[in-house]
Amino acid sequence: MMPHANAPLRPSNRRTRLGRNAAALSLCAAGCLLMSCELFVQRSPSSIPKTPVTPVDMAAADDYVAEAEAALNSGDKDAALAAFAAAIEENPRIVRAHMGMAEIYKERQQWPEAEVASRKWVELEPRSYDARYLHGFVLHQLNRLLEAIREYRQALIIEPNSHEANLNIATAYLQLSQAVEALPFAERAVQVQPNHGPSRANLGVIYAAVGNHAKAVENYQAALELMEPSPELMLNLVESLRKLQRYPEMVNTLEALIRVQPSADAYERLGYATFKLREYERSESSYRSALQLDRNYYPAMNGLAVNLLNDYIRSNRTDNEARQEALDLLRRSLQLNPDQTKIVELLSRYGR
Repeated sequence: MMPHANAPLRPSNRRTRLGRNAAALSLCAAGCLLMSCELFVQRSPSSIPKTPVTPVDMAAADDYVAEAEAALNSGDKDAALAAFAAAIEENPRIVRAHMGMAEIYKERQQWPEAEVASRKWVELEPRSYDARYLHGFVLHQLNRLLEAIREYRQALIIEPNSHEANLNIATAYLQLSQAVEALPFAERAVQVQPNHGPSRANLGVIYAAVGNHAKAVENYQAALELMEPSPELMLNLVESLRKLQRYPEMVNTLEALIRVQPSADAYERLGYATFKLREYERSESSYRSALQLDRNYYPAMNGLAVNLLNDYIRSNRTDNEARQEALDLLRRSLQLNPDQTKIVELLSRYGR
């Protein structure tokens, strides 16, 4: 789950003609009310030279920035980078040049270079939401999650209702398996933009991770109405419905998914749901369909084996063909995944 959707950066307090975009995450969650309105600025040793800059140097730097902006307007980003670099050489503290380099490197997905440029922007404008957010986003792309979270927090102190910062920080926490910490940020992201499908989907993931499957279902279903359904989203919904034992809804969701994109996963879960509804023939058929799509999908082997053992029991233990097929499936399942205690117990009970 990495950032990918664009959200506009607002202009800094310096005049600039540069167009700027900041990316926001789509697949995991966010939202939080920060109780303090006092800005705490984390400072690190500056990497920007403190040598005096003369008025002549500043004028030359401004000229180079104008040249860079003209190059951007004509689509020549290489020339723009060169001009921004020349501006920084003349005046290391010129914000527009660091900002412009950071944006170009971000668009090119040159994340190490974007990190350096956006960090220098933060050093120059520590109270800029745009600088803090972009630096956090770049750190996120570099998988430096704890640093990204710290920067997103700084951005949220400045703008607590930022949708993209709430969404991204929740996702970063989720990537660290810290769903409890992610939850308030995920909730805030949905409060800010209730009709944003990815935020709803991410909130569903986080609710499921903390065990609140009723809320997870509510948000998954909202996401399905707001965005193009994906197999991952529908299977997430199915899993939470399973936890809630809402088997008819499981079946309906899986049927819709299979019509669009049949998979071993979907058929296996359909086999489970129909088994729970005591539709045994349909359950067996679903498990067999899963194995036709993936002959090594051992969860479907286990489900089919249980169906066959039930057939054996219902026949007053006379259907040895069903029993033997079930045992063969269980043995093959254990070959694929030996760490299945319940399957070992079934083999021990019926394999005598």
